[in-house]
Amino acid sequence: MSKYSNIKPYTRIMKPLLNQAQGALKNLLEDAQLFQALLEVGQDSLPSELQPHLVGVSFEKNTLLLQLDEAIWATQLRFYEPNLLGIYQEHFPHLELSRVKVHILPKAQEPIKTKKMVVPPSPEDAEAMLDLSQKVKYEGLSKALASLSLRAKKNASE
Repeated sequence: MSKYSNIKPYTRIMKPLLNQAQGALKNLLEDAQLFQALLEVGQDSLPSELQPHLVGVSFEKNTLLLQLDEAIWATQLRFYEPNLLGIYQEHFPHLELSRVKVHILPKAQEPIKTKKMVVPPSPEDAEAMLDLSQKVKYEGLSKALASLSLRAKKNASE
């Protein structure tokens, strides 16, 4: 099942509104429907293990562009290129497609996690927290500062 399959219910809701579209919006809708049809034909023409990895289909001049989510599937897809091209030529003869190119979508890089070095408060900081806790009027904050001061003193002594 495609990760894009949840798009269809929204299309049914929006379709009456979009059918009233004029000009550029109408052209955009027609293009979106064409690309969706291209994708569905491509996915339906592939074996079930390859279908979810074909995430985009486009064309440029006479070239059919197939977009995959991972490079590992590109080799397997290449075995189906002649069949896919024939199916697209049959279903979309007006595109006059004569060759196929496979593109791998770049993966988003995982953010690098850096460990934060926790530096315990110094004995001077602990004393300053204790002094501040006695000057603060809000009771909750005063207790929290006193508790932090005690914990800092314990950590410093260990």
